[in-house]
Amino acid sequence: MNTSTIVVAVLTLWLVMGLGFLSKYVNARRKGKTPYEAWTSYEGLLFVVSVVVPLIVLIDKSLPG
Repeated sequence: MNTSTIVVAVLTLWLVMGLGFLSKYVNARRKGKTPYEAWTSYEGLLFVVSVVVPLIVLIDKSLPG
């Protein structure tokens, strides 16, 4: 895969995971729950993973060796 395809795939993943998390967060706040409960839901954890993993891969590929 070329660089532009990877960038589009990662941005699409962030968009989908971000919208899913935002929906869960808004519903949790509407029900009077804490933000911690939204962040520790499946949607919150998947959103964090979708942000962290590409950054780790990018850092790993940029290191010499």
